[in-house]
Amino acid sequence: MAIVLIGGWFLLPDGYNDLIAIFAPQFGNFMRPTVVMVNLILVNPMSNFTMIAVWAGAGFVGGVMAGTKKGAFVVGLMVWLSCFGLIALFVYLLFIGGIGLGSFIVPPGSSIVDILGIPIIQGMIDQILPLLSGLGGFDLSSILTLITPLLMWFFTPVIVVIVAAIVGAVVRPKEEF
Repeated sequence: MAIVLIGGWFLLPDGYNDLIAIFAPQFGNFMRPTVVMVNLILVNPMSNFTMIAVWAGAGFVGGVMAGTKKGAFVVGLMVWLSCFGLIALFVYLLFIGGIGLGSFIVPPGSSIVDILGIPIIQGMIDQILPLLSGLGGFDLSSILTLITPLLMWFFTPVIVVIVAAIVGAVVRPKEEF
């Protein structure tokens, strides 16, 4: 878990830093950890290879420590689930600290273009624009077209961490007594 959190903290894309600079004065100190964890949980495998590598590294180390395939599966799953626990804690701490919805100030050097360059937002824009260009109505199939990539991004980390953990368990040298 520490590998994922530290990797996510230091490898956060630049657009997120601008987002944090804009919203942190209103939402408080736990804005950065919350954004880091959301960035870790929603990973676009086609554009965010560094987060895939962070999840794979954490899974591999966990699998080597677990030693068995079953243990590696559990370790990988628990790492992913513990990220949800951290998100819940950070959101709770955001609300406990109070949210002051005043005026949002864009810090010097930041722009809306940087925020629109965030991988998750960029992926959503790529999905929404073709739907808006069509002349048809907004029906169930268009909603599913929007949700499907999010589900893929949501389940990518758990698949990567579990597979890497199992590989780590298989690679681990067996002790001989």
